[in-house]
Amino acid sequence: MMNFNPVPPSPAPGGSGMGMTRRKLLGYLGLATPLVALPAGFVLWKPSSARRPPGSEQEISSALQHTRLATRAAVEGELERAREEAAAALAEVPGHAPALFVLACIALEAGDLREAREAMDRLEAMAPGQPELRILEQLLVNQRRAAPVGWGQAFLEAWTELGRPDLQEGALLPESRLVALDEPGLESAWNRAPSSRARLLLALLFPNPSEARARWVLQQVPELDDSALLVAAFDLLSDQRLAVTVRQEAVPVLRQRFAQLAGTSPQAMQLRLFQLLAGTERDAPLDTQEMDLLEAISVLPTWKEDSFTRPFLEARRGLKEMAVPGASGAAFAVAERTLGHRGVSLLLRRAAATGERLSEDERRGMGRMLWLIGSRLTEQSSLLEHSVGVLLMASGATSLRHGRNQREAFAREDEMHEAVMTSLRAALDRWPLRSLTEELLESRARSEVTWLRAFVGRGALP
Repeated sequence: MMNFNPVPPSPAPGGSGMGMTRRKLLGYLGLATPLVALPAGFVLWKPSSARRPPGSEQEISSALQHTRLATRAAVEGELERAREEAAAALAEVPGHAPALFVLACIALEAGDLREAREAMDRLEAMAPGQPELRILEQLLVNQRRAAPVGWGQAFLEAWTELGRPDLQEGALLPESRLVALDEPGLESAWNRAPSSRARLLLALLFPNPSEARARWVLQQVPELDDSALLVAAFDLLSDQRLAVTVRQEAVPVLRQRFAQLAGTSPQAMQLRLFQLLAGTERDAPLDTQEMDLLEAISVLPTWKEDSFTRPFLEARRGLKEMAVPGASGAAFAVAERTLGHRGVSLLLRRAAATGERLSEDERRGMGRMLWLIGSRLTEQSSLLEHSVGVLLMASGATSLRHGRNQREAFAREDEMHEAVMTSLRAALDRWPLRSLTEELLESRARSEVTWLRAFVGRGALP
């Protein structure tokens, strides 16, 4: 898991730190590389251990291990095993609050509201007034309603009413646990995958690209009829960790397939842009022909004709059928690879390399192209697309010498930065309530930008 550092504030318009600030923002959000192994797809923050109850070191260690196993089982929906592990933790240390909290969540998930109430009463006696307990109580109240609202909405309302407390160091919440998506587990799933489409989903999840899997993915490209998966394959085959020979072999195959599928989306930019950029050097200036093609792309009315939600739902269905641990979080990681951020980053690098060679009028022309493409990207629903779109807009505004446009780009970034930082305070990765995390993740996949804005009170969950 990444260790995150605070993101510096945006510099004043025209300042020289813009590019580095944006790169740090993307790195902080986990957007510089595809996200993998995130429980329920949420951005993680590593909390310190909860306050330890009385007990010997051996008993505490055993209770912590049982609580970890209970949390893992609860997140995966294995409630009986989760209950057994939580009970074992409490047998070791009766005052182990995180285990009791997990037990309350298990009962709430199972619809045993009386047992949930009893566990909450024990927690109240041990740790009165804790905000995470207040939220859990409101979730219980919601489940008792004749027509309960969704888990996510009930959670957000309760957390907001409490003043959006920072739960990252919560004493009652169990430690965040990464759902296992290790190489051996993925390799095992790869070997038993029922189809090429299922195996492609798994290929997109391996943290370290191998030449053998990359070549297998390349063999699938000519037959890919799903533009989102084609973009994901492009993302994988553009990975700088792969051998140069593999990346070079992929270029003509990718370009041909991009051209074929672009014909079915005549109003969209994405496939045409990636066809143009595939296999080009990161610091190579754009030549005259490429500039002309980029200008034609920049005036198209939309970035893409697909949504983020469809590849997420399809990936989740396929990964669940293969019994991949943390299927929903893994599906979110797959869906993020379908966004093709490597291609946009390549455009930024090449535009920067080109600027010094252009006349003032040509530089302004390129600035307009970057601004238009970035604007279309910020209309998309995912945080990644919104963030790289802002980078393009800011770069374009710099070339245009438009301070007002530059300030607009900064304002969009600052709004999302605030929303991300606020959402982290809810510590969503530490709530062992499967229904809550699944519902919130599906809501996030419908529109991540809208989802984040809901956490700062700017609209409802999508």
